[in-house]
Parts: sequence; C-alpha cells; structure tokens
Amino acid sequence: MAKFVQTTLIDGYAGGPHVTEVQLGLAHQATFGPDDYVLEGGRKSEAQVLTNNSIRIFDAVYCIQGRRDVIPASGYTDVTIANGTQGMNRNDIIVRRYKKDESSEIETTEYAVIKGTPNAGEAVDPEVTIGDIRTGATLHEMKLYRVKIKGLNITAVEPLFNILKNMAVLQQEIAQTNKDLTEKLGFQMLLNTDVQQIYTMYGGRVKVVSGTMIVNIAMNIGYAKLFSVEQLKNWFGTDHTTTRLSVKTCNGDDVAQEVHFYAPEIWNGEIFQYFYPANREGPMRINYRLEYVYR
Repeated sequence: MAKFVQTTLIDGYAGGPHVTEVQLGLAHQATFGPDDYVLEGGRKSEAQVLTNNSIRIFDAVYCIQGRRDVIPASGYTDVTIANGTQGMNRNDIIVRRYKKDESSEIETTEYAVIKGTPNAGEAVDPEVTIGDIRTGATLHEMKLYRVKIKGLNITAVEPLFNILKNMAVLQQEIAQTNKDLTEKLGFQMLLNTDVQQIYTMYGGRVKVVSGTMIVNIAMNIGYAKLFSVEQLKNWFGTDHTTTRLSVKTCNGDDVAQEVHFYAPEIWNGEIFQYFYPANREGPMRINYRLEYVYR
C-alpha cells in the first residue's frame, strides 16, 4: 500500500492516499451543515409500522454531523419495539447510532431503539446520547422517530429529523417562487392593488412616491380622494408641509375612464383628483407621482 500523504488539499493529487475521515467530515459539515440530516433521494428514511413490535425503516442517505451514511435504494431495516404495558403510556426513540471504536478507530452506524419509561400519565421521551463527532466523540445518536405506545398498541410514529433539500430541488422551488411572485405582482397590477415605488434622491433631500391605483367614482361628483393626511405623514413625516409637495397624475390604462384630469388639488391636507365630465361612475385608474422636498 502506498504511503499515506499528509496534506490539507482534499480535492487534489498528492501521490498517494491522503484523505482522512476527519477531513471529509469537516468538509461535509461546511457543505451540509453541522447537525444531523436526511438528504434528498429515495424514501428518505420512511417508517412503516408492521406490527406493535416491529417498524420498518426504508432507504435513506444520512449525514450525521458530516459523516455520510447510505442505505441503498432497495434496503430497509426492521427495528424491534418492546411490548407495551396495559394501562400505561410510553415513548420510545428510534435513532441512527454512530459509534467509534477507541482502539481500532473504526466507525460504524446502526439503528437502535431507546426505550422509554412506562407512565400512567403523559409519556416522556427517553434520553438520547448527543456527542460532538468533530471533537472526537465516540458515540452519537441521531433522532429519527418518536414511537408513541398506549397500552399494547403503537398509536403514532412521529419523525424527528430534518430533510435537507438538494440543489436541484432548491433550484426548482426558487424558480417556482419567482414565477408565483411574478404572477402575483402581475395580478396585483391587473387588479390595481397598491403597486408602488418609494425612493429618495439627492442624498435624501427629495423623496418620491409613485404608483398606480384604482378609485371608484360616483355619478356627477367630479372628484375622488387619493391620499389622506395619515398617508402623507407616513411617507413624508408627521411635520411635513404640503407647500413642499408636488403631485402629478394621469388617467390610467386598462381601467381608464373617458374623462380628462384637472391638476390634482390639496384640500385640508388631503389630495383630491378632479376630472370632467362628471357624469361618469365606476372604477378609474390613476397613475401618480408625489415628490417631497425636505429642507
């Protein structure tokens, strides 16, 4: 066998064997995270109750504090659950147990069941050994399932692990989220919910609020309120003054009314849009731009 080469470069040729389980564990922690995970793929450690004394655990790819542990696609393991007690409640915990032999330094994994204590009242989870493999722990137990036993019967098998999604799945979900947001924003613009941009210019000396909105106008009124005093305070400050505010509006697009706009007016601190002719009613789109100049 070739001499073991000492190097920190995992992904490189070193002239002989040079990658240790410690290096891989640390690299996987940096990639996947420092905790215990079931990775995407296959049946992801799915549990199936066979009897009140047997639960089948299907294939999975575990990452136990950076140690990858692979159960093949066709693989499964049946774990044994001890008999329940009539009139008593008990919680057992199924774990994926990591062990390291201190003399040989050989590392292994296995399924195990941590049996809880029967209780006439509410069942309590048994203690599970949590070690830090990074710092040399020789025993660590990854929680997989809580098995709830009432009397002689298994009443529930509750998953306790996190599934870590792979990059392909995350890419699909991000693409779907972006699509949903785009459609939602498009729907908002179509219905004219409050689609709006707010930004500042010239070092914050000018603040701009622009957007589009729909107001419902009544027959023979000839005006509609656009913005209240409270809205203007929220945008420009409680001490704003309308003499520093300029407002521009125009008739909208797909919900435009057959009217002409006058210049918008400020009355008692509120902004109104006047238009003619006044014998119109229904929804009317208004595109607007407010500019406020601070001292």
